[in-house]
Amino acid sequence: MQAVLFPQPESIAIERVPDPTPAADEVVVQVARCGICGTDVHIYRNEYMSDFPLIPGHEFGGVVVATGHAVTDVRVGDRVAVDPNLYCGYCDFCRNEQSNHCSNWQGVGITRAGGFAEFAAVPARACYKLPESLTDLQAAFVEPLACVVHALKRFRISPGDNALIVGGGPMGLLLLQAIRHNGAAQVAIVEKQPARLKLAEQLGASAAIAVGPEQDEQLRALAPRGFGVVIDATGVPAVIERSFQYLRQRGQFLQFGVTPKDATIRISPYDLFHNDWTIIGSFALCYTFQPAIAMLASGVVDVNPLVSDEVPMTNFADLFHRFAAGQTLKVHIVT
Repeated sequence: MQAVLFPQPESIAIERVPDPTPAADEVVVQVARCGICGTDVHIYRNEYMSDFPLIPGHEFGGVVVATGHAVTDVRVGDRVAVDPNLYCGYCDFCRNEQSNHCSNWQGVGITRAGGFAEFAAVPARACYKLPESLTDLQAAFVEPLACVVHALKRFRISPGDNALIVGGGPMGLLLLQAIRHNGAAQVAIVEKQPARLKLAEQLGASAAIAVGPEQDEQLRALAPRGFGVVIDATGVPAVIERSFQYLRQRGQFLQFGVTPKDATIRISPYDLFHNDWTIIGSFALCYTFQPAIAMLASGVVDVNPLVSDEVPMTNFADLFHRFAAGQTLKVHIVT
């Protein structure tokens, strides 16, 4: 089969590799499409937990074409989305409903071969059957939306809250829609690209603020005492550090964007103490595929406008670099 390979850090190849065969508890999924994610960029730069060589790709769905002999609940022909987070089920974290922190965690497309390939072998338990109404495009958004759902469970949005999202990329735009659905009265978004600002307004942003010298004044006019919730969806340390100035007393700050492992920011412990701030992290997802599928199937979240490019695998390198440079929205590799 044909697959994208990261042979080593900052290297991309499209190669012919052997077709995968399923282990006893695995299935082989014929990948319909797989989305490029910011985490893939960190993996490429050797800023994450992956080893090389690696077939990346963790946002994908497709059709089951083979099953291992011990698989009973997934059949050939089933359309599925694949949860890339593989947990053991028996460590202390898994037994405490924290499977995303599993002591024996593995990740499809992160620590083992992923979905930027014609076929992918995955554990059957990682497969979620899809309603017939869900398109292949929507199926490739189940994983990123499941990360958003996990984030929504990590902090509180109360009816009438005001929120600020810093970063209007695909994940920021998913967060925008989900937060509005959860009852926020005002959701502002800060972004440097005009096209993304326009799309944010179309998807329900109360205000779309361009990055620049007038940014602070505009945000203060919207929320003179600050925002009750501030979310970083950029993963840029300097942006994260600056974003605390928009947080009101007793506000919640959510770190959603992925930074390099060695990144640091400075924050005043006095400000943290004096302002009663709550700082929350949100890593990956945790049993949130089912609600993500439900949100997509019901139309609560519209993902169609978030895809800027649908290309074959042969175009991967070009679109990957454009995505990393912020020149695209979500890119789907269609096999």
